[in-house]
Amino acid sequence: MLELYHGDTAVCAAKARVVLAEKHIDWVGHRVDLQKGEQFDPAYLKLNPNGVVPTLVHDGQVLIESTVICEYLDDAFAEHPLRPANAMGRARVHLWTKREDYIHDTVNTFTNALIFTPDLRAKGRAAQEARIGAIPDPTRRAKWWDMLEHGLDAKPVTDALIRLARHFRDMEAALAQGPWLLGEQFTLADSGLMSFFNRFDLLSLSGLWAEPYPRVAAWYQRAQARPSFGEAITGYIPEAQAQKYRTASSPEWAKVRSKYQEILQII
Repeated sequence: MLELYHGDTAVCAAKARVVLAEKHIDWVGHRVDLQKGEQFDPAYLKLNPNGVVPTLVHDGQVLIESTVICEYLDDAFAEHPLRPANAMGRARVHLWTKREDYIHDTVNTFTNALIFTPDLRAKGRAAQEARIGAIPDPTRRAKWWDMLEHGLDAKPVTDALIRLARHFRDMEAALAQGPWLLGEQFTLADSGLMSFFNRFDLLSLSGLWAEPYPRVAAWYQRAQARPSFGEAITGYIPEAQAQKYRTASSPEWAKVRSKYQEILQII
């Protein structure tokens, strides 16, 4: 039996669902309500001590970390491969998935800066200290305080824009060789980015690639047209939440764009 513990809107859980859809694998889902904090339930922490989703359980064996899960699924289920057969091609895919892990934090940064931080700012200091103080990692706590106090002018936001600008620039170059990042074949290099792009789109940030990188914009349109996009990503996002993201983030795009234009001149 193949089981996936996942959250509806979590981008890394969606990564795994995309692979399951692309490979036509049957699976049993267990939804973890992140808003209610179910990821911190003792029973779940026994499966995933990091308290995050997704977690894969295959015939009783547990696997965590979304990129590793996606690679495992491609190895364990041979049909509809999402990596080339040759060693060089597989290594090139791994280069992209390694970078994907590197930019995952930018999704968290912008979701926090545009959605969660304004909500938290509207609450009292006691609530802010309770929420941020509960974060066990001191680096993450410092990041939250920085964004709470400085908003889009916080250093993590600038760092995220630099990472994304470089990533989109390199995607633009790679896509000159074909419709997908490795050319003609749709691979894990592409599937792992789809849910990230969707989150940025919901956060009114599609201009980060649509304006300066036309090949990346065309790649995203092709990704959206794949059946797995609706089946594994948008099909799990409640329309009310999607609308909240759009409404809250749209007024901030002009400021983000201004900062981004400066960064594009120096990368």
